[in-house]
Amino acid sequence: MDKYEGISSYLFNRLNFYSNLGALKINERIISYQELLEKSLGVASILSDLGTNKETVGIVGQRHPSSYIGLLGILFAGCSFTPINPKYNKKRTSDIIKNSGIRFLVGDLLDLESLDLKDCEDVIKGIVVPEGDVSHKTSDIWIDQTYLSESKKLNSPINSDLLDLSHVYYTSGSTGTPKAVQVTQSNLISFLENMASIYKLEVGFRASQTFDFTFDPSISDILFTWIKGGLLCVLEEKEILLPSDYLIREKINFWNSVPSIASFMYKTKKLKPNIFPELTHSMFCGEQFPQYIADKWREAAPNSSIENLYGPTEATIYISRYVYKDGEQNKSFRNGIIPIGEVFPGHMVRLVDKKNNEVTKKGKEGEIVFSGEQISKGYLADQFKTSQVFVNFDWDKRNLVWYKTGDLGFINASGYLECIGRKDNQIKLSGRRVEIGEIESALSNFPETRGSIVVPLRDENEIVIGCIAFTENKIDKNIVKEIREKSTKILDSVFFPKKILYINTYPKNLSGKIDRKELERLARES
Repeated sequence: MDKYEGISSYLFNRLNFYSNLGALKINERIISYQELLEKSLGVASILSDLGTNKETVGIVGQRHPSSYIGLLGILFAGCSFTPINPKYNKKRTSDIIKNSGIRFLVGDLLDLESLDLKDCEDVIKGIVVPEGDVSHKTSDIWIDQTYLSESKKLNSPINSDLLDLSHVYYTSGSTGTPKAVQVTQSNLISFLENMASIYKLEVGFRASQTFDFTFDPSISDILFTWIKGGLLCVLEEKEILLPSDYLIREKINFWNSVPSIASFMYKTKKLKPNIFPELTHSMFCGEQFPQYIADKWREAAPNSSIENLYGPTEATIYISRYVYKDGEQNKSFRNGIIPIGEVFPGHMVRLVDKKNNEVTKKGKEGEIVFSGEQISKGYLADQFKTSQVFVNFDWDKRNLVWYKTGDLGFINASGYLECIGRKDNQIKLSGRRVEIGEIESALSNFPETRGSIVVPLRDENEIVIGCIAFTENKIDKNIVKEIREKSTKILDSVFFPKKILYINTYPKNLSGKIDRKELERLARES
C-alpha cells in the first residue's frame, strides 16, 4: 500500500482509465467517467480556493448527480467527508457540523436549502453546489455551477496521505449514543483492494446503489464500482422498498442491499423464479440474513452468487463474507441465519469471553473481535469510548489493536464464523437467558410468523419482563394459540412473546435497516 500517495490519487488514476465509459446513471441521465472527473476536480479546486486543508467537509443529500460529484470532489481536494442527511433533525445536523469542525458543505441544491443552518451560521464558511443556480441567494457563501464552470480547474487531485482521514461516519450503535467513527485513507484503500481481489468483474458491469450516504455500504457501492469501471445505477427513493422493477429495468449485475428488502420482495410475491437472470453477484449486509430468504433469492436469480457480507463501520464497511453455495438449502445454521464466514485477506478474527480471554473451542460462543488494516482509528473526540473497544489483549503476543464488535458468535463445525446477535440482544427471563434470535428462529418455523421481529419488553426500571413479536402478516387469535402450543417443543414457554402484533411495514432507520428501537417503543405502547 506504500506505493499510493492517498485516496485522491488512488481513485483518480483508476477512474481516469475509463474516461469514455458511463460511470453514473440517475433516472435517464448517464454521466461519463470523464464528466465525473472534470466536475469533481472543479469542486476540489473551489474547496482548495476556499482554504480547505485536510479537513472534514459535509456532503449533503443523495441520489442526485451533485451528491456523487461532490463526494468525489471532496476527496480530490485532499479532504475527508461526513454525510449529512436532509432528513436529520435540526439538532443532529448542528451537532455533526460542530463536532466534526465542518466549515464547508457540498451537495444538491434542494437538499442544502432544506437544512436549517441558523445554529451554524458562524461556522459555515462556504456552500458548494456542483449543479444548480444559486443566483437567488443573498449570501456570498453559496457557490453554484456557473462559478464552477468559470473557475480554473485542477488537472489532478490534491495529494493526500494514507494516515489522513477519508471519512467520518456518525453511527448510533446499539446504545443510541452517536459515535463519530474516523476512517483513514489507509483503511479505505485496504478495503477497496480486498474487494478488488475478491470480485473479478468485466468493465461496464451494472451495479446497484440502494443505500443512503449515511450508511457506509454506500461507499462500497460507489467507489468499488468506479475503480472497477462499472456503471453505478442509482435506485430512486420511491423504489427502495420494492426494487424488483428497477433490477429488471437497469439489468443489474452486481446487487447489494439489506436483507429486509429481499424479505419484503418475498412477502409481496416479487421473488418469482428466474425473474433476475442478469444478476451475477448478490450481496446482502447490515442485518441478519435468513436462510429461507437466501433460498428464495436463488430461485429468482439462478445465475448469481449469494453472499452475506459483514462489517461494523469501525472495521471499514465489510470485513468478512460467506458465499451461500448451491446445494446448501438443507444445511443447518444457528437460528436459520446465514454465517458471516471468513475474514478478508490480511485480517484476523477471534472470539473472547467476558474476561477478554480467547475462546478457542470450536462451537463455543464469544464476542467477535477483529484486527487488521481496515480497523479504524477510533471515535472523534471521544478517547473513553475508543479505549473501551479498540484494545490490546494479553493473549496476543504481537500486541495488535483489536476491535470489539459487541456481536456474539461462534465457529461452526465447517470452520465458518456465525454471528448470533448483539450482546445486548440477550435477555434474561425467570432467571434464564435467551437470545432474541432464538425466539425469532422458533417463530420462523410457522408460515404465519416467518420473518417476525422480536423485541424485549421492559418495565419502568428497564428490567426485561417479556418480549413482543411484530409480524407483517395478519394472524387469527386461534392460529397464535396453535403456534404458541407447537413452539413449546423447541422454545421454553416463558420465552414465547406476550403478544404477536401486526404491523403493515417494519419501520426503517436512516440506514435502511429495520429500526428495532422504534419497535421497542411500539411494544411499550402496546
